[in-house]
Amino acid sequence: MSPVRPKDRLIELRSLKIGVYASALMALAGLCVHLISGSYALLLDGLYSAVMVGSGLVAARISRNVVRPPDRAYPYGYDGQEALYVLFRSLLLMGVLSFAAISALSTVIDYAYGSVVTSVRLGPVAWYSIAMVASCWGLAWRHHHDWCSTGRHSQILLTEARAARLDGLISGLTGLALLGAPLLNGTKLSGLIPVTDSLLVLVVSLLVLREPLQGFLTALGQAAGASAETDVISNTRLALQDLLAGLSCWLLDLTVYQVGRTAFVVVYLNPSQPMDGGAIDLIRDRIQERCQSLLACPVRTEVILTATPPFAAASVS
Repeated sequence: MSPVRPKDRLIELRSLKIGVYASALMALAGLCVHLISGSYALLLDGLYSAVMVGSGLVAARISRNVVRPPDRAYPYGYDGQEALYVLFRSLLLMGVLSFAAISALSTVIDYAYGSVVTSVRLGPVAWYSIAMVASCWGLAWRHHHDWCSTGRHSQILLTEARAARLDGLISGLTGLALLGAPLLNGTKLSGLIPVTDSLLVLVVSLLVLREPLQGFLTALGQAAGASAETDVISNTRLALQDLLAGLSCWLLDLTVYQVGRTAFVVVYLNPSQPMDGGAIDLIRDRIQERCQSLLACPVRTEVILTATPPFAAASVS
């Protein structure tokens, strides 16, 4: 794998630290405004920020680990921790959003059966929404800028940037919906005003659930060792066939799979003439250079000399 520049690591850690402090302030603000206004939609916004605090702390630790070289404890490197981080962070968000949606649906059902619902006090909502949208989008810009500065490799920074943008969207839409609810007075929808907050929680939860669900499925595939997309494998195969044509080797097969920010490439070769260890190392270095330039991400490569690749044997059986 190509070495990670110390500067990139410091940029990533600094960005995550900024994210933790900003999310902590937003979580505290969401809780305080919930206590003042009684809005559970704003509480959900604060809980989302609280999840970002916890995930940022874990992400900082994982960011230090994923750049470590393979050792006897982790012979294939620490890259899998990045995929696990995205996996469990997505699970946590899915749990928070699902709980919020179920609670909101319960409130709407109770109201339909005649229960009294406490109205939301709108005093601090406007200022809170403006401040949260500005903070979230500023934080998203910071993470995205640092992601670009470090070569667009860090799945952690990319995930945090998306989460910050989503948090800003939640805050903005929540504020607009709560402030616009009084406009329903005198209309056919005026009966929904008491449960506007609960309906908002329900809608936001269902809409936002898509983002952590996608992250969960992607990370699950990476953690399970799923192969990369067919186009990536095809392009890698073509590039290596061209390279190996002049190195006295037949390319029998290859696998490519992504784990976090790192791509793993395993190449099965059948040499056309005897080779010593030095020649094989040279071939592996050339393969790594070609894959590095093609995939534009950190790469680990392994070369296996064989007459029959395992996938061919599996297809025959």
